[in-house]
Amino acid sequence: MALLEIDELRVGYGFPVLMGISLQVEEGETAVLFGLNGAGKTTTVNTIAGLLKPDSGSITYAGAEIGGKSPTKLVSQGIALVPEGRRVFHELSVANNLRLGAWSQRRSGAAQIAERRQLVYEYFPRLAERADQAAGTLSGGEQQMLAIGRALMSKPTLLLIDEASLGLSPALAKTVFEVVKRINDDGVTVVIVEQNVGVLPYADRALIMEKGTLIFSGVGEEIQQANLRETYLGGADE
Repeated sequence: MALLEIDELRVGYGFPVLMGISLQVEEGETAVLFGLNGAGKTTTVNTIAGLLKPDSGSITYAGAEIGGKSPTKLVSQGIALVPEGRRVFHELSVANNLRLGAWSQRRSGAAQIAERRQLVYEYFPRLAERADQAAGTLSGGEQQMLAIGRALMSKPTLLLIDEASLGLSPALAKTVFEVVKRINDDGVTVVIVEQNVGVLPYADRALIMEKGTLIFSGVGEEIQQANLRETYLGGADE
């Protein structure tokens, strides 16, 4: 069953960026959205998350049209975005960054929020070690962990991650991808925006964009058989 369906989506900033893309992501999948800079990847996830409004087309989530809804409503409906560049609150502690991520769950009670925070610490033990440390003093990899953990505090069913490996070493990027796979195995559907083809072993679905259009969509063996790196990504292996 498709959790997320996009049909003929067009979005622009006074000029066209997305030119009628259509795609779907099944419930329980990890889908990776590839493409070079300027392909429209960030515009796509920002529109799903409600930060941008569609010019036309539809976005359906769990059977309901969500195009143009506010980010506040979408977070409450189970959609969480990890933005490009992490955007953690540098002056706040790790624990307080996570607490802010749970604002949509504030009526759940302190015990459930604490349980959620403990789950984040299980995914990322380093955050537990640095719970009282200011987020701005963390390494880039630790800030990426915190950004993902903060999104998880809202208890999402759909997690959108924009450039998960940006600025990370290959080893640390692999660690982040492995944790994202665990999150997916625990029942969260994931869409990752990436340029790093090292994420492919963790993907159920690969989607490739070029200049605002979708030029490849594949699952399972289709991903393995397609030479994605050289054919679509210019041979890059970041």
